[in-house]
Amino acid sequence: MTKPREDETRTSAKKAGVITLTGQLAKALVQLAGLIAFSHLLTPRDVGLIGMVAVFLLLGELIRDFGLSQAAIQTAELSHGQASNLFWTNALVGLVMSASLFVAAPAVADLYNEPALSSIAPWIAVTFTINALQMQFQVRLARDFRFLTLTLTDVFSQLAGLVLGLIAALLGAAYWALVVQLLVASATLLVLRAGTARWVPGAPRREAGMSALYMFGLHSGLAQLVQYVASNADSFTIGIRWGAAPLGIYNRAFQIFSAPANQLLAPLTNVALPILSRQRHEGRDFYPLLLKAQIAISAALTFVFAVVGSLSEPLVRLALGSAWRESAPLLSILSIGGAAQALSFMAYWAFLASGNARQLFLHSLVTKPILAVAIVLGSVWGLTGVAWGFSLGLVVSWFISLGWLAKCDGMPARVFLSAGLYVLQSGLVTGAVLWLLNSKFGDHAPSVVILSIGFLAGGAIYATLLCLRKSNRTVFRSVLSPVAARVKPLLQRN
Repeated sequence: MTKPREDETRTSAKKAGVITLTGQLAKALVQLAGLIAFSHLLTPRDVGLIGMVAVFLLLGELIRDFGLSQAAIQTAELSHGQASNLFWTNALVGLVMSASLFVAAPAVADLYNEPALSSIAPWIAVTFTINALQMQFQVRLARDFRFLTLTLTDVFSQLAGLVLGLIAALLGAAYWALVVQLLVASATLLVLRAGTARWVPGAPRREAGMSALYMFGLHSGLAQLVQYVASNADSFTIGIRWGAAPLGIYNRAFQIFSAPANQLLAPLTNVALPILSRQRHEGRDFYPLLLKAQIAISAALTFVFAVVGSLSEPLVRLALGSAWRESAPLLSILSIGGAAQALSFMAYWAFLASGNARQLFLHSLVTKPILAVAIVLGSVWGLTGVAWGFSLGLVVSWFISLGWLAKCDGMPARVFLSAGLYVLQSGLVTGAVLWLLNSKFGDHAPSVVILSIGFLAGGAIYATLLCLRKSNRTVFRSVLSPVAARVKPLLQRN
């Protein structure tokens, strides 16, 4: 009786993963187009101003959800009354956060000594309420395994925001174009998901099981709050010490660095969490499935970071222009920590899927201060030191995560460590080869040529190194075989 259920889980995971990855590729292309276009239309100061407000935007986004969406997704059963109560809780907190940032706008402007922020912050504050209203519609779609709908609504909302934001930039709106992009994307996402979720919230009422959901959300939210403080220590430190223009330079490097994780790991949480949680609720060990996910996902992201980190100069020159050349070395340094961050995300899924939100919070109380301290200490050496502090903090956090899960949940940490280190080593070797390639020929060939050759040569080297390990070959075969089965008939037909 177990075998068919396991096969069903693997099939669901593969289909959901393919849908999500395809959609995220489309979303990544949209955001890449926006990154390139806005970099040519706006100044580093324009970007830096929004980066200053983004510190408070991320805080508000964290508090208005505070782990309630994850609590709703991971629970075995979620009644209509429980979902409705969570909807109204999100809405109330979203309104409070919007009002708080609106009132605090002058103080934010004084903090950074940037008067423009007093008019930017109130408009950014509106997104708290909009995003709070859409959250339980997102939960409903995820729990119903409607990943195609989740993906399409995400892509279309980003596209709508980009189009109207670019129109505003072309009309000379400067940093207001980025505000338009945020507002339009958030509003479009709410309309699309509310219209497709096939769910209408009821009135708030007393409902059994709410305390457990709120407690899970509290622990998960506290962990995210600690993570927020650590993860935004870099932007806050740079903004306070050096102002909008240096923050804009760092922000562009950080946006490119964080794009792979944002486009892959965050959306895949909506896929991984319900599938892993279902295995736990059925009394099955989810770690074998999580290990396969780690190998496949970390392999893909580590290759991206190897290419981006080693070829950051031609990449920034081609995509952003010469005005952003100072972002290139920062991007190289951040990419080192990016691969470790991908591995840490697997540990994050394990904490949530196992129901160990309290342990996740306690773990964050240890790892996130380490990250924050590393960033602040690194700032002594300028922007480069901040980037090094961030990357080293991510690497240390991954090691701690494995040990913590081994102790609190019986995770086979050595297996995960061995698999992760092999992927990292393969990425480092590939990156070193590409760095030598760029050092020798980078000044004598167009950027697009260097990037193309680097991608192809790096891909061949990296794939060869990974496939030397039998367990990797098994995972790649299981991931690629469904794709090959679909493509083969098409090729034969042609």
